[in-house]
Amino acid sequence: MLVDYPILTLIVFLPALGAMLCYVTGSPRAARGVALAISLVVLGLATLLLAGFLWPDAIVLSKVTTPGSHTYFAVEKSPWVPTLNVNYFFGADELSVILVFLNALLTPLALAISWDEHSRVPEFFAMFLFMETTISGVFLSLDLFQFLVFWEVGLVPMYFLIAVWGGPRRRYAAIKFFLYTFLASLPLLVAVFAFYFYSKPHTFDMTAIIAVADLAFVGLLVAFGTKLPTWPLHTWLPDAHVEAPTGGSVILAGVLLKLGGYGLIRFNVQMLPTAAVDLYWLLALVGIISILYGALVCIAQDDLKRLVAFSSVSHMGFVTLGIAAGVYGFSAGGGYGRGAVLGFSGAIFQMFAHGLVSAALFMVAGSLGHKIGTRNISDLGGIAKKAPRFATFMMVSFLASLGLPGLVGFVAEFSVFVGVYAAFGLLVFVPILTVVFTAAYYIWAMQRAIFGPLNPKWETMPDLHRFEVAPLAVLTLAFAVFGIVPIVLLDFLSTWSQGILGGL
Repeated sequence: MLVDYPILTLIVFLPALGAMLCYVTGSPRAARGVALAISLVVLGLATLLLAGFLWPDAIVLSKVTTPGSHTYFAVEKSPWVPTLNVNYFFGADELSVILVFLNALLTPLALAISWDEHSRVPEFFAMFLFMETTISGVFLSLDLFQFLVFWEVGLVPMYFLIAVWGGPRRRYAAIKFFLYTFLASLPLLVAVFAFYFYSKPHTFDMTAIIAVADLAFVGLLVAFGTKLPTWPLHTWLPDAHVEAPTGGSVILAGVLLKLGGYGLIRFNVQMLPTAAVDLYWLLALVGIISILYGALVCIAQDDLKRLVAFSSVSHMGFVTLGIAAGVYGFSAGGGYGRGAVLGFSGAIFQMFAHGLVSAALFMVAGSLGHKIGTRNISDLGGIAKKAPRFATFMMVSFLASLGLPGLVGFVAEFSVFVGVYAAFGLLVFVPILTVVFTAAYYIWAMQRAIFGPLNPKWETMPDLHRFEVAPLAVLTLAFAVFGIVPIVLLDFLSTWSQGILGGL
């Protein structure tokens, strides 16, 4: 099967068209139907795109190989602003395709978990589709100017989701989210124009730019580290998660944070290879601190959403640490190349795994707050007796997040540990220590919330509805599939990672 139509343009802009249709319908029922239908079509296209990477003999995508020997598939390129050498330029590679698939998968699930929203429904569902467009645009853009447009515009729908449909402190959380992420984009803006003016000839083409500026590396680390988030640029995240509606938290943790990890790999490693080798220690340092800090803070959390939010800081630390291990382990030589590649590809797989697991965790936390009016773990107790479906999904999500073998989180963290050992030796025991902390806060929360004697206040607690069970069941299936046969993704991720690290 030859894919000879503009599949990337459809993946990016179909949700924007759906957002406009949702808005103009003016009908809550029609908006729900349009949003879900469009998101499922985009999921089908993203699945087809991913299948082209998994089975290239069966599904043929056009491809272009750059002078640096990097191959991009389904490339679409045409002049946009010729006088500035700005192009409409989309292309997919192994890094972007799994994140585009993750975005396409989580969007209909976020819509499903938000099915009972009754406030300004057309606008609510339109914001999700508009956000899907901006996120896919970031992952697929190969022109820096175009990348910057999608990056900045993507702040708008999440700001409104928090500010309009969020919790009691929604305006504070929305403004804090916007200010942190917008101000952190200033170093990105400076770096983009530095790339343009110092490239010969002047170009925004991301496939042609290779730079050596260490200062640009630090500026981009600030920009992408804030979005990821990494310590100490993480403080916007807990407030945004706590106040965001459930579907907003799903997309925020599941996909939006991954823009930071994507940027670190695409910009800091692929476009600044010399600086990456010089400053790998900075990535490793903030990664280790984020991992330990996030895990320790989780132990003190009572609000389930805040616990999951701080756990995201910890788990995203594995991304920066895996990138650092891959860069140093491969460039230092000494026969550790294979382990370094596994650590680097494990960092990418961690973004995918965390996207699935965090989405389920926020669905569970959000549903709990809607049903009984509290997310405080200390207020619960024995709810498995009254809400067995809820307790089951909560337990499975916790176990996936703490890295139980056989589920997707274990594969990602183990791959990073192998890479860290290959690069830094016994220092691997520092991040391994967080496995103990992670198991402690999740099992302690699980024991207090769903087991033990039933709190009499929850005698009439309702269980999950069908529209809540469906997305959680899909995510649970994904935990098992990608946890048992991770080679489906790790195979081509490792091949791509070796090519990237070989160019350092």
